[in-house]
Amino acid sequence: MKQSYLVNLLFIKLLIATFSTALAQVPKSLDSVMVYLKTHTVQDTNYVIALNVMGRELHEKGNPDYNRADSVLRVSEKLAIKLNYGLGLSRAYTNLASIYYLTDRPQQALEYFQKALTTAESYKLSPRFICGAISNVAAALSKLQQYDKVVAMQLRSLRLQEQYNVQPRIATTYGGLGTAYRELNKPKDALVYYQQALALMQVEKNIRGMAIIENNVGICYDGLKQYDKSLASYRMALKHAEDVEYELLQADILVNIGLALKLSNRFKEGIPYVERSLAIGRKQQNKGTMATAYFNLGQIYEELKDYKPAEANMKKALELATERGDKEQIANYTQGLADLYGGMKNFQQAYVYQLEKNKQIDSNTVVRTSAEVQRLVAQYKTEKKEQEIKLLRQQAQLRDKELINKRLQTNALLIGAILLLLLGAAVSAWLLNRSRLRRLEEAQKLRKQIAHDLHDEVGSTLSSISLLSGMVNSLIAQKRPEAVERAIQKINTDARQILDAMDEIIWTINPGNDSLQRIAMRLQEYAQPLMESKAISFSFQTDPALADIPVSMEVRRSLYLIGKEAINNLIKYSEATQATVRFARRADQLEVLIEDNGRGFDVTKPRERTGQTSMKQRAEAMGGSLDVQSAPEQGTRLVLTTAIAG
Repeated sequence: MKQSYLVNLLFIKLLIATFSTALAQVPKSLDSVMVYLKTHTVQDTNYVIALNVMGRELHEKGNPDYNRADSVLRVSEKLAIKLNYGLGLSRAYTNLASIYYLTDRPQQALEYFQKALTTAESYKLSPRFICGAISNVAAALSKLQQYDKVVAMQLRSLRLQEQYNVQPRIATTYGGLGTAYRELNKPKDALVYYQQALALMQVEKNIRGMAIIENNVGICYDGLKQYDKSLASYRMALKHAEDVEYELLQADILVNIGLALKLSNRFKEGIPYVERSLAIGRKQQNKGTMATAYFNLGQIYEELKDYKPAEANMKKALELATERGDKEQIANYTQGLADLYGGMKNFQQAYVYQLEKNKQIDSNTVVRTSAEVQRLVAQYKTEKKEQEIKLLRQQAQLRDKELINKRLQTNALLIGAILLLLLGAAVSAWLLNRSRLRRLEEAQKLRKQIAHDLHDEVGSTLSSISLLSGMVNSLIAQKRPEAVERAIQKINTDARQILDAMDEIIWTINPGNDSLQRIAMRLQEYAQPLMESKAISFSFQTDPALADIPVSMEVRRSLYLIGKEAINNLIKYSEATQATVRFARRADQLEVLIEDNGRGFDVTKPRERTGQTSMKQRAEAMGGSLDVQSAPEQGTRLVLTTAIAG
């Protein structure tokens, strides 16, 4: 588990430091600025600057006093408004946002970073300051895990820097882009931006910033499984962090060194580094740092088959995460304990923790529980624990039957409720306006579509799992271990297929995905590995103007299915070496282009296997059109056009 959370906290401090320098006549250290404020009786713009410096120093020092810093900055805000001093007001908002960011209040941090940006733009402050304010907004969006918006904001900052020739370029903008791409599982892209940020910070002699970037570079190399490079980056980061005496950053880096050593199968070497991180967490009384160190110590001991300290450390980690209410850590640590107990052959405890993890992830899905239990079965089948496996499978089957029965009952109630709604709509049709009736019809259509998808995607595979599970008992009795293994492998494969199908259905109905940007990202994630597997040079382009345009669930589903079908056809039949997918806005129209340089085909003789009829029907159903242009040896060009709002 990479310790990148703290890096983001430290990175925001670097952003603030970059864009909150004071005037030369105002002292910059905490002690000297306090003396200045006592002796400087005139409440002018310099007084505002001094208050901002004091507020920044109070929340950035080794033992931060966030409450006092907040009070000082509120005074600065009021005085800046009174003096109509835009620069001082924007800095006050920036430092207040930094406090909220560092105390795990990302939504408030985003609000105040946006206030700082709006103020900077309205007072027409320097381009460098405005670009830095944009990067601060991106940092808050990163904390909220809205990485597509982070990329858009940071690129906006870069474009402004190029437009106004801001020199030197702002290092934290490149670093923020690197972090966003890293979180989007694009470590190679992230490294490009991190290296640019590092070069700029070396010129500025920004040691703290260099430590943060080197740490992030190490995380990227870990993702690429280049552990020698990641260890070199981590050790350089640790040296820089020690030079500036930043202990929490040191704790972060020490954990990552321990993890890189673990991934290199140098388990015992990693223990002292993680223990040093734990000691810093205790000294700083930072429960998040302590929880991370405890959990990673537990994982190292698990690799060493030393289960007693592994169990103790992981339980301490889960306890601290629960105290903090950190849902992500709780989920990760619960899964870690389930895996640990599985390795200890304590299947009952493994089952308990696995079910707890499943409740946290998806309490509405029956299939996921079954798949995870089958994962445990597959993991330990080589230990020849036929009796334990048989008992576990029987428990899973019993639970599956109970949950499936409950789902059938729920579906029956749902269908009954839908019929009642339809009956009520028919009786009161003259009393309802047309828009409300249309919404009811859309809801009915949505429910039917979900039921149809669940039946098509899940029903037959569940039946297959049920039949195979019944066969395993008989195969065990016949002492046919190879047949048992094949059956269990088939069950695992079917369960994974169900998970993939459920993932697509859940993604489709999730209102958080109601934007064209999300659809584009989903298609890119689907297409990229397929293109790479066929050695196709692939370009995926998205118009930034589409970023915040909402779309309905039905349109989103149709767009995704059309794009997926077209990409599958391209992979299977085109024999192309180059392919392009582009989302663009043309006035109030969305245009989706999917193009390749493959062998093409005669459009006057459409083949059923290409699914053209189905794609055109989907396009027409959402009020759009689909144009397919192709000729033998001339490649294929598919253009989908539909209306968009906003």
